Amino acid sequence: MILSIDSAQGVIKIGSPPKKLPGILESIEIGGSLIIENAQMQGQSGTTRIVHGWNDSDVSITVSLIDDTVSKKSRFDLLAEIVAVFKKVSSSGSPEVYTLSHPMMTAWGIKTLLFSDLKTSESRGRKKVSVKLEFKEHEIAVGVSQERKAAVARATTQTSAASKDAVAVPDSAARSLAELERKYGYL
Repeated sequence: MILSIDSAQGVIKIGSPPKKLPGILESIEIGGSLIIENAQMQGQSGTTRIVHGWNDSDVSITVSLIDDTVSKKSRFDLLAEIVAVFKKVSSSGSPEVYTLSHPMMTAWGIKTLLFSDLKTSESRGRKKVSVKLEFKEHEIAVGVSQERKAAVARATTQTSAASKDAVAVPDSAARSLAELERKYGYL
């Protein structure tokens, strides 16, 4: 399943043909870490660290949901749509695997993801629900480090090419929301 993010327009699209996921894109965060084993060596002070490679990357996407006056859906109706995507399973009965289209993913060399976690929060007195969609890199371990090294070399040219090729056509709700943000500031 394809997951496409347009940071400039604040839009997330999912599926083929792409369907707009509700919400206003707030941020995208990607993290990676080494697999490190701490070992105590007899006769030596301190800890010796042994590096075994990389953990799978984590991708976190934060969106804000507000009541949609155009479609007459509350922020909780929109949240239900996102929860349905989170709980979707493939025809084999396993969780859906996503291919994410975004220049930052290309730079990291991430190809496929599993939708691993969904968190929501609402602040008292605000008519907004914050939703955090969390993904885990889903790759076969063999060859990942070599592919990442090659991806860093390709990232600069692919990132600029992807940015030039991206054409965003926001729908009327996204345009009106952008106008409200310009007029009243960000949520």
